[in-house]
Amino acid sequence: MKYLKSLLKLYEHKELNYSTLPSGLIKELLDENLIAIKRIDTKRKKVIAKEEFFLAYANIQAISNATTRSELVTAKSSSKQKHIAPQDGLFIAGNALIDEKSINAFEQSALFLKNPPTLYSSTLVIIVENFENLIYFQNQCHLFREEDIVFIYRNKAALRFITTLQNKAYYFGDYDLFGIKIYLQEIVPRNSNIPFFIPQNIEELIKTYGNSKLYQKQYEFTKNLNPPHQVLQKLISIIHKYQKTLEQEFFILKNRRS
Repeated sequence: MKYLKSLLKLYEHKELNYSTLPSGLIKELLDENLIAIKRIDTKRKKVIAKEEFFLAYANIQAISNATTRSELVTAKSSSKQKHIAPQDGLFIAGNALIDEKSINAFEQSALFLKNPPTLYSSTLVIIVENFENLIYFQNQCHLFREEDIVFIYRNKAALRFITTLQNKAYYFGDYDLFGIKIYLQEIVPRNSNIPFFIPQNIEELIKTYGNSKLYQKQYEFTKNLNPPHQVLQKLISIIHKYQKTLEQEFFILKNRRS
């Protein structure tokens, strides 16, 4: 694998001299927001691995070490470094109408809109963290409502869109410490009226289907997370109680089995 030795060194030492890493690797890591550059003096700089780097590295290891198809699927779905096309616009899916036209033209697909749509005031908006939850939105409608609903993938365009959004909306993310952190840092500052969606049976779901390995990966980076929202504090307590997390893709798979 290209840059493997350099990635391993950064993983082991957590920071390296800028000059010891290939410029191409540095650019890629910066583009993915996995490292920070710290200037030591006028001539020296350090490359600092961010918490996202260690999660991405762990996911790459899991994918590389997978020996069965099920292990590969699990490793890929656990990745927190989802990457989509670089177009600047909204990725949406749903069964609502925009200008009398249905969004849901094809199954298991998403619509790309360069310019933000004008939604009817009755349309419910769901902000999702993972692209799978966007294209399989039908599997999750029962959590909210069956009609007049729009799922929007969280990217930069979506974050701009929600700043002026007046519709009723929910943030539907992963039920883990990183998911809560994303909500507090990315959603709340832009629209504090959008709540974090938490199913009533979330404790039973985390207890029964939660991922303990992912919890351990995230713990050191987010153990002191202390949101002002009481419902989120309760969710954090549940996560710590069982030392497990639950990714939102679970709701897709659960509905397929039932």
